[in-house]
Amino acid sequence: MKNGLLMRRSLTVTGILAASLAMIFAVLWMLLAVPSTTRADSPDHADVVVQFDDETAIARGIQFTAPISGLEALYLTGLDVITKDMGWGIAVCSIESVGCPASDCFCGGSNYWGYNYWDGSAWQSYSVGAADSAIGNGAVEGWRWGAWGSTMVPAPQMTAAVRALDWLRTQQQTDGGYGGIGATVETLLSIGANGYTATEWRDPISNTSIAAYIAANGANFVTNPAAAGKMAVAVVGTHTPYPAGALTPMGFFSPTLGAFDAGSAASNAWALLGTTALGQPVPASAVGYLKGMQQSNGGWEWGAGWGTDTNSTALVMQALVAAGEPLTATEIISGLAFLQTAQNTDGGFTYDPVSPWGTDSDTNSTAYVLQALQATNQPAPVVGTGNFGSFVISGTTPISYLLSMQLSSGAFEWQPGFGENALATQQAVPALLGRAYPLAVLENKIFLPLILR
Repeated sequence: MKNGLLMRRSLTVTGILAASLAMIFAVLWMLLAVPSTTRADSPDHADVVVQFDDETAIARGIQFTAPISGLEALYLTGLDVITKDMGWGIAVCSIESVGCPASDCFCGGSNYWGYNYWDGSAWQSYSVGAADSAIGNGAVEGWRWGAWGSTMVPAPQMTAAVRALDWLRTQQQTDGGYGGIGATVETLLSIGANGYTATEWRDPISNTSIAAYIAANGANFVTNPAAAGKMAVAVVGTHTPYPAGALTPMGFFSPTLGAFDAGSAASNAWALLGTTALGQPVPASAVGYLKGMQQSNGGWEWGAGWGTDTNSTALVMQALVAAGEPLTATEIISGLAFLQTAQNTDGGFTYDPVSPWGTDSDTNSTAYVLQALQATNQPAPVVGTGNFGSFVISGTTPISYLLSMQLSSGAFEWQPGFGENALATQQAVPALLGRAYPLAVLENKIFLPLILR
């Protein structure tokens, strides 16, 4: 918001009438020069963080005219909020169906919706109820389902995700997509991580949803196991039907090979993640095949002979955990050891720690590694602690590196000095939100029809 500039004018006049006219003119001038912070066309902004458990938190940015109550701020998020007037105040019973019905608002026993605010360095509890608090510009509100003292994810990474998604909204095209099906699927993964459905993510000009774009173009993307797996994770995470006529990941499974892909660990990993997301059983042979692709240094490689890298390793570790591998498995422990060798002193991670073309940290690699750390509980739980155990160098964490890569526009750079990068922005969002893949699992194991409005 811009500060207005009040200008004083000195008028020399004679006579009472002339003086009166001068005073009227001065008042009108000052009214026209009222600072923009007080004008209705410059709404105030706040962020609302909602944490459902140790693994899932979402954030919403809201606009309003201050002051409003914390309860009004929660309503402005558009989330499904159930409240009840208890006589002594209004209680929040459930948010997005997590919690209790209005008829029994405190059915959770020791679990309830705690109400907090971010003071700039930590979450603090309010001393008043949400209906009585006063929210101003720049406020960060926090809601947490759990027992008293349950940890909340630090606000900076959540608000950074909101800014990144705000930037991604500006990149959406009138057909609902992002210039291609691959980039559109990456955006699906981003919005799904923050609890958005594909039908509500729309281009502001045409009002066409990203779901409509996927319905029209999704089948063209699914030409291999990796694409099928990524598509499955994306559509289930955003409540979108799988593209009609496209093979699911299991459609690429080879019983003879016992895997989805003969040479690519990343392709097999995405296929495993997609199969899990669709609620389908993962073939034991596919898990064994993927474990067998681990290299002697503990990492996995994108393609046969390409050399190990952090991106493939992080995807494989998420896939193995999703398929039911224990966190104490040798493959998981060795994978974490490999990732440690790829961390730099800035807290970030490089793509390949022994690459002759450079080993500087980058946003995409750091984001994927953060998701692997989340999936493997390093430490348990990662969400809300800001502490990554052995993945802290001189007090610098992967999250702090990721936050340093965000530009004032909300977009992320791949590496410093490279400018706004759509893929880096898309892949940073799930990591900031503490979400590992798959984002959700289809429980009814059928594809329900979805009306695309």
